[in-house]
Amino acid sequence: MKVSTPLLAISLVAGCAEKKSSDAQKNDPAAPDVEAVTSVEPVLFVADGLNTDGSLVRNYQRGLRYAIDYFGNYGPYYVYLLGPDSEQSIREIYRQRALTRTNPDSPFLTAEEQVEKFLNRPNVVTEMRSVLAGRTEGGLTWTQEPPILYEDVTTNAKGREKDPVENTWGALHEYHHVFQMAHCDTRQERTSEKNINSWMAEGMATYSSARFMENLGLIDFRDYMLKLRTSGANISRPSVNEFLATTQNWQLQNEGYWEQGGAAQVYYMLGAWATAYLIHVQRINEVVVLRDWYYDIPRIGKSASFRKHMGLSLAEFYRKFDDFIRQTDAKVMEIFPRY
Repeated sequence: MKVSTPLLAISLVAGCAEKKSSDAQKNDPAAPDVEAVTSVEPVLFVADGLNTDGSLVRNYQRGLRYAIDYFGNYGPYYVYLLGPDSEQSIREIYRQRALTRTNPDSPFLTAEEQVEKFLNRPNVVTEMRSVLAGRTEGGLTWTQEPPILYEDVTTNAKGREKDPVENTWGALHEYHHVFQMAHCDTRQERTSEKNINSWMAEGMATYSSARFMENLGLIDFRDYMLKLRTSGANISRPSVNEFLATTQNWQLQNEGYWEQGGAAQVYYMLGAWATAYLIHVQRINEVVVLRDWYYDIPRIGKSASFRKHMGLSLAEFYRKFDDFIRQTDAKVMEIFPRY
């Protein structure tokens, strides 16, 4: 089943690579690329057996609508909420997914040949098997060559259906990634000037989704940030405090934690706290940290954009944040206002 989601009439950037300046950008470099405005709306594909009462899509859209209102409508964006109840439904959805990825200008393969090539890719075959086996996997993915598009894939959405809060939360988190990827060249290393570090991607999305969840009246943001330190909250174990107690020489900008372990603690949890530090200690406007500084990355690079918008270099920030985060819970929590 396909569900279109009418959201905003205004859309922004659909690609990843550097784009030429528009008049708006000449006047204000930290502005979205108006030449990439599109009316393409996100599309949700929902497998048979799910969303019988409409709550799965409704609670996902609750987060998606909020995120698009904040970041702008980037895409095309396809959301796949899948489950094991109907193999025919899954095969139909994957064929539709393949069709969205066809390039009509390809000089090498017809559209049908491109569809068959996608459906026979080993990772796609494995993913379909995971769906039909009821395993919960997936996440955000995107293309790096035309057609540029973004996908949020949940192989077993039955868990999301039973947990409206996490369903909304996940939609918020993944859409922040869509926005981020639209402003960087993901073909380059995360350490490059045209791509963002893992802590920027995961930490800022962890912070923003929690902040937006509070704005929606669904969680207590301050309590969540404390739980990242004390228990790992809904991210992982060990917690920030446990990780810091046993790891003295960690580096926020080190991209090796995906392979060696510690990615959840460094990129997601400490990354969220690094985001909080910029907003609540450095006093940078929240919308600048979460959104506006990204606009300049394709034009002047990550380091220059960070310095321009945050008022300090990345190297200086890393030193200051390291000193800050090693303080007690009571001390670091003082940065958040009490309501």
